[in-house]
This record gives sequence, C-alpha cells and structure tokens, in this order.
Amino acid sequence: MSINRAEKITMWTALVAIFSFILVRCFHSELYMAIPERMYLFVHSGMEFIGFAISFTMLVLGWLFFAKSLSKHRLYTAALFSAIGLFDLLHALTSRGMPYYMTAGETSLSALFSDTAQVVGAVGLFVIFRKNDAPIRASRRLPAFALSLGLAATVAILYYMIAEQSSVPVLVGKPLELLRWLVHFVIIFAYISTITMVLYLNRTERPQALLTIIQSLVFFTIASLQFILGSNDHGSDLLFGHLYKLAGYYFLMKGIYYVTIYEPFKQEKRSESRINYLAYHDELTGLSNRRLLKDKLDEELTRARLNDSRLAVFLFDIDRFKNVNDALGHSFGDQMLLAVSDRLRYAAGNGNHLFRMGGDEFVMLMPDIQEAEDERVEKQAKAIMGLFDAPFVLGDAEYHITISLGISFFPRDGESVEVLLKNADTAMYSAKAHRNEYSSYEPEMNQKSHDRLRLESDLRKAIEQEQFSLAYQPLVNLTTGKVVGVEALVRWNHPKRGLLPPGEFIPLTEENGLILQLGEWVLRAACKQNVAWQQAGLPQMMMSVNLSMRQFRQHQLAERIKEILEQTGMPPQFLELEITESMTSDVEFAAETLTSLKELGVQISIDDFGTGYSSLVSLKRFPIDKLKIDRSFVGDLSQGGSDAAIVSTITTMAKNLKLKVTAEGVENDEQIKFLRESNCEEAQGFYFTKPIPANLFENWFRHRSQSA
Repeated sequence: MSINRAEKITMWTALVAIFSFILVRCFHSELYMAIPERMYLFVHSGMEFIGFAISFTMLVLGWLFFAKSLSKHRLYTAALFSAIGLFDLLHALTSRGMPYYMTAGETSLSALFSDTAQVVGAVGLFVIFRKNDAPIRASRRLPAFALSLGLAATVAILYYMIAEQSSVPVLVGKPLELLRWLVHFVIIFAYISTITMVLYLNRTERPQALLTIIQSLVFFTIASLQFILGSNDHGSDLLFGHLYKLAGYYFLMKGIYYVTIYEPFKQEKRSESRINYLAYHDELTGLSNRRLLKDKLDEELTRARLNDSRLAVFLFDIDRFKNVNDALGHSFGDQMLLAVSDRLRYAAGNGNHLFRMGGDEFVMLMPDIQEAEDERVEKQAKAIMGLFDAPFVLGDAEYHITISLGISFFPRDGESVEVLLKNADTAMYSAKAHRNEYSSYEPEMNQKSHDRLRLESDLRKAIEQEQFSLAYQPLVNLTTGKVVGVEALVRWNHPKRGLLPPGEFIPLTEENGLILQLGEWVLRAACKQNVAWQQAGLPQMMMSVNLSMRQFRQHQLAERIKEILEQTGMPPQFLELEITESMTSDVEFAAETLTSLKELGVQISIDDFGTGYSSLVSLKRFPIDKLKIDRSFVGDLSQGGSDAAIVSTITTMAKNLKLKVTAEGVENDEQIKFLRESNCEEAQGFYFTKPIPANLFENWFRHRSQSA
C-alpha cells in the first residue's frame, strides 16, 4: 500500500514527538534547574487558559459551523472537550499560587481536575472513535452538550465536597500513588487503543482529518507519560507535560477544523466545480457540450472579425446510429460514442476545438483560416473521414462505422452562431444521402433541406390518409419455374410528387419512428392481399415482408404479428419475415425473438445475406429457413471472379445447414444458369418482372401460368 503525503507528515510528527520526549527525559534534571520556579505559575496558567480557549473553539466548531453536515465524531468530540475545557479551567484556577487552591488529602484539587480531564479525554476519544463516523441530526447538539457539561459540573461539585473533607483515605500515601499510576495507565492504554483502532478502521483510506487526530493522540500519550514519570511537583516535567498536552489540543482542533470547515468547504468547491464542468461538458465523452460550443464559436467569430480571417465549422453525424442503438442497446451505443469521440479527438489535434452537440452529433471548429487555405480544410476533412476506414473493436467483435460530415465557413456561409451551425447541419444531411461522405455548404442545399422537412411532415399525413400501396415481386423456383412466393414492397403515392420508391422515405421513417406504424400497415396489407388472392383462385404462395430494425426490437413483436394473422385470416406458414444480418448482432436477443416468431408457424429469412457479419455459430443458433443473397453479389456472376465464389460458398453453406437460398437482383440468362448450377433454389429480379401492383401481379401470374 502506498503512503500519501498526509501519512508521511503524520509519521514524521510522531517521530519528532517521541524524539523530543526522549530528549526531555534524558535532560530533565538540567531542564529543571534551567527553569526558575517563579516562572512556573505564569507559564502553567497561560498554557491552561490556552487549552481552555482551544476547547471552547472546538465547542464552537461543533455547534455552529455546517450544521447540515454534522456527524457523530464531530458532535461528540466537541461535547467531550466542552467538559475537558471546564476541567482545565478549574485546574488552572485551583493551581498552587491561585486564590482557589485547595488540597485533597496529600494531593490537590487542581491535580484531581487535571487527571480527570486526561481520563475523560482518553476514554471519551476511545468511545467516540471506536466506530466509523456517521451523520447525525443537528437537533442532537443541545442534549449532547447539556449532558457533557452537566456531568462535568457534577464531578466538579463532588471534588469540592471531597476537598472539604479533612481526610480522604485513598488520597494519601501508597493508595494515592497506586491510584495515580492506575489512572495514567488507563489514559495511556486508552490513547494507544484509540490510535490502533482508528488506523484499523480506516486501513483502506485515511482522510487528512483523521491523520491529524492521530497526531493529537500521539501528543496526548506522550503528555501522560511525562506526567507519570515526572518526579517534581512543579517545574520542567509538568511544564513539558502541559506543552505536549497543548500540542495535542492544537492537532485535535486542527483535525476538527478539517472536518467542520476545511473538508466541507473543499467538498462544496468540488461540487461547484463538478456542476460547472457538467454544465459545459458532455458527461459521457468528456467533450465540451452545446452550451460551451455556442460561447466558444461566438468568441472565435469575434476574433476572426478582428483578424480578418475565416472559420470552418465541421458537423459530424454517425451513419445509422439509431439502428445500432435499437439493435444492440444503449450501453453498446455509449461504447460506440466513446470510440468515435476518441478518433475525433485525435483528428482535431491541438489547434481545433471539438464538441459533442448531443446524440450522435459532434462539432469541430477550425479557426484562423486564410483566403488561400481551402485545401487545408479539405485535407482535414479527408483525414477525418480516413480515420473511419479502420474497423472499431468493441467487445469481441469488429464494427465498420462511418460518419457523414458537413462544413460551413465564416463569413461565406453565415456570420452568426445559429446560421453557421444550421448550414453545417444542412451540408451534413446532404452528405448523409450518400453515407460516409463530406460536403461543404451550398445555398441550393437549403431547398433540399426544406424538401426533406416537408417530406417528413407529409409522411405523417400519408399514414393517416393511407397514401401507401404495395408492389409485389415474385419469387420463382429455378428448378420448376413456378412462382412460389412474392415479396411485398411499399410505395408512396405522394399527392404532388407521384409514386415514390422506398429509398426516398424509408430512412426518414426510421429516424422519426414512423417505421413502426408503416411496418405494421405493410404487414397487415400484405396478409390481406395474400388471403384475397387465394380466395380469387390463385394457389397458396409465400408472402415475404421485411421487418425494420425498430420493428424487430419492438416489445411483444410476436404477439402483434399473431394478432394480425388472426385478424386477416392468413395461414402463418405462408408468411415469411425478412430480417437483416445487422439485427442479429445481439445474439441472445435475436435468438429469443426469432424463436418466439418461429413458434407462430411463420418462415424466417435473412435478407441481403453476405453484407453483414453473421457467423456460422450464430446462424446455427437462429431458427431461420432461408438466406437471400444480396443483389451486389449477383450482378457480376456472368464474369466469374470473387462474386461467383461468394455465391457458391453461400449456397454450399446453406445446403449443409439445410437452408433454402434465394438470389436477389437476377436480370439475365447467364445469372440464372450459374444459380441453377450452384443449387440455388429460388430467384427474384427484373428477369421475371419488376415489382408490380396487386391487380397487375394477378394478371401476370395467370398469363405466366397459361404460357407454361
């Protein structure tokens, strides 16, 4: 265990006290001769009154200061020394040479008060510090001080009554000497026990206040030794004994000061500093927050105007962060934010200022840009984007995380804090449309931003007014040529812009949470349509519906799907739910959710397989029925190469796992031929037909059946 500075000071203080005691004992005769007897009364009285003043100070510290943070150690020590102070005052007033001096047997009333003060102090400190400190109500102050002073006054009256007796057997001769030794043995034993106990109870952490009290106990112990070993009634032995006792009082008062004033004050300052820090810094990453960003940006704008220089505002956003948060949980999201902030810190360097705006947005200020330094800004942007080429290692897995970056310039793109941030945000959303890109603000981007906001507003109305429709793309068995199923794909019939493909509005619904309502509508409409086709005489076929990340993480998903199946009359064995590999990152949650879905009797497939990070181990754990090969691997099949090898590997692996395989994006005969040779069971794509509405699909199906 390492020794801190306060512990070293305590050790040195104890060693100095012990060494000085040894010197006093070695030269006590010389010291006795060196100190005139006439000085004794003056010095002794002065020391006693100082001791009383210290005791009174401890009483005040215990009574008045920081009553809300009152503790047992602090209150009971203050109450104890109010009694000790009274005994010390009476000891000084009844000393030899004082008007109230009285004898009691072969000793004096003054000696009785002195010994009693020491016994009460030693035993009282032992009792107080035998347990760790704890808070106590301020209302306990009056009873504690009243009891302490009341008992002290009672003892003082009793001693006066004893002193008035002409003969007290225990205060003469041998009994007096034995009593004196016994009293000081109790005192020394109590002090040593208290020191040992305090050190033991605080063996893991020793606050400075407690170490200061240890120093006082060392001096009290040495003072008691000096009193018991002193051979003269007055003179150097007693003066040094009182001097050690006074030193003990000083260190005890210092310890009480630390507890009552210094440490509460320091704690308040720490709390204020912490509150101030949290007011201007992000608690998770430690970066400066939005509030400090506005102050700093305003300051940099003022400086840029004075220096006739420019300023760049970089605004970053993590791509698909909401999906990651939904799939893997907020704890994982926090880990990702920390990892991203570390890389951005590295990118920012010393000359730039980095901030976290909130959520997954970060801002960097790049000041002091001259007119000819646009290349420096672009170089910085490329360097930042390049930092995200390497994967992030989080837990036991690697994750490829990308960011989108928007840049605005002062004064070209705005001269106020709000405008610069707004335009950087607009540029960032323009970059976000392509993912993993950066973009500088251009005025025409405002129109795109306004269109995006208007589209988001229209989306809410679209769900209420049922402006959505479904298009269906067939899944064809490559061996028999028969249509074995369809995939339902949502379209938006916008009242002004016409038919919109999913890529223009699905990302928006994922961001604002409307995907849950839209996803449930798609599922219900697809089930109704499949039932309608069967009633119209079409053969039973599989209906594939995509689940979004938010749907998959939805509470009681299986119960909601079961309810839709029952309401629409759809047989569960003809519903196929498509998920993506990213949804299975949390293996435990994914396995539990998929099992509950599988218990409904539905089929489960993994869409866009090969673009994620599913492992064979996790695939074995999931109750899935099919893998759908992503279209990016199918496009170049006719040219052979790595895509062909990947498709062959997936089909072989699926066969070994007893899973079906569907190839997406099939467009020509060469692809069909390769897929058949690779034992791929099903395919879908423009080779058969593009996604078409329900009525056209029915006509297409009947025509295909007649042609076959």
